[in-house]
Amino acid sequence: MNEKRYIRLDELDAGHPLRKHPFEATNLGVPDGYFDALPHQIQERVVTKQHGWSINWSWQRSVASLAGAGLVAALVWVTWPARQDSLGQESLADVSNTAITNYLDEQGVSSMDLADYTPIQQSFEPEAIETQLQDVNPEVIQQEIDLDVVAEDMANANS
Repeated sequence: MNEKRYIRLDELDAGHPLRKHPFEATNLGVPDGYFDALPHQIQERVVTKQHGWSINWSWQRSVASLAGAGLVAALVWVTWPARQDSLGQESLADVSNTAITNYLDEQGVSSMDLADYTPIQQSFEPEAIETQLQDVNPEVIQQEIDLDVVAEDMANANS
């Protein structure tokens, strides 16, 4: 690449322009007050270069900023979780007991885990059963009873 080449003045020929004193070329010598004004000149140059931090804005930066904001908005849109409403009683009534049992088996929930679950234990208390059976109609119960199963149970009990 670009390697800096250091110049050693003592290796240059005596007639080389870099070996001459800068003010000897004019044959006037050092100007009057040059070294008195030098610190002030250097400070002025430094102050003019220290305008602070600035950005040169271009259309490419505008496009890049808009693309970045669009990407963030797209990621938020895609990954934002949808709100799920609670399931109604009708949809849960359509689920069979075997499907529930299979699901619990797949999840690794045993019947002992369910037996230890406090809300299930509370549902078998006498007060809870009375509350559940308040609106039960005897005609509905008779419609749900399978007479063949009852006859088999009675036959097995007598034998």
